[in-house]
Amino acid sequence: MNPKAIALDMDGTLLNSENKVTKELLSLLQNVQQEKGIRIFIASGRTRLEIEDVLPSELKPDGIVSANGMGCYRGEEILFEHKLNPDLVRLAVDKARENQLYYEVHPHKGDRIARKEDKEVFENIIGDSRPDTLMDNEYLSRKQAVAEDIHWVDDLSYEDHVKVYFFSMDPGKIKEWKQTLETFKESYNFAAFSSTLHNAEIMDSVSKAVGISKLLEEYHIAPADLMAIGDGENDLPMLELAGCSVAMQNAEDVVKRSVDEVTELTYEQNGLYAYLSEKLF
Repeated sequence: MNPKAIALDMDGTLLNSENKVTKELLSLLQNVQQEKGIRIFIASGRTRLEIEDVLPSELKPDGIVSANGMGCYRGEEILFEHKLNPDLVRLAVDKARENQLYYEVHPHKGDRIARKEDKEVFENIIGDSRPDTLMDNEYLSRKQAVAEDIHWVDDLSYEDHVKVYFFSMDPGKIKEWKQTLETFKESYNFAAFSSTLHNAEIMDSVSKAVGISKLLEEYHIAPADLMAIGDGENDLPMLELAGCSVAMQNAEDVVKRSVDEVTELTYEQNGLYAYLSEKLF
C-alpha cells in the first residue's frame, strides 16, 4: 500500500517505554512527510496538553485527535471539541472514590485534577507491587502524574472536562469497574474505552475514528488511502476505518485479530520505526 495518510496511536505505538519518540523514528516521520508527501495524524487517548508534553517539537503532525476523539485539531485550528456531562463526571468520580480507585479528571486545557484528600490513596496504589501485565510507559506515567502532573484541589469542578481516566494495578478491578461504568449508561450517553488491561476512560460517544474521518475530509483523502497503526481496544474504530490496519506486536489479542498486519517488533523494540522503514522506503 502507498498511503496518503498515516494515523498513529501514541502509547504502545509511537512512544517507547520512556514515553519518548526515538531519534530514528522522528527522522523517519519527517522524511515521510517531506519526501513522500504523506500526512501524519496523531490519534491518542491523551488530551491535547498531554500529547504536546511528550511530542517532539520537531515533529509537526498534520492533524491531532485527542482523548479518543473528544478533540480534533489541524495546527492551531480547532475542528471540534466535545465535553462530558458534568453530572456523569460527578457520578464517576464519586463511585471511583468509594471503590478506592485511581482517577484523573482531564479538562480540554490545563492540568488534570484530583481531590487533594485522595493523594495518599493514589500513592498507595502506585506503591503496590507491579504486575507483569503493566507496561513500562503506563507505570512511569502514573508515577509521574502523582508526583508532578496532577493538580490537587480541595473541591473538584465538574464542568468543561474532556475525559476521566481510571487506573488499577489489578486488571480484575478494572474489569469490574468497566461493568460498573456500563450501568451508568442507563442514565447517560457516553463511551468507555481501555488502552491497556489496567485502565479505563470515559468520554463522549465518539472515537478516534470520528476525528480521523474529519481530518481525512479536511485533506480530501479517502479512508482507503489511510494506514492506521495502534495497539489498544480504543484503536479499533480507527483501525476498522483504514484501508490498511496494523497492530503492534505488543497489541492486545482482540486488536491483532482485527487487523491486516502485525508488526514484527514491539514498541519497546522501536517496532514502528522498523515497520515503516520496511513498508515505505
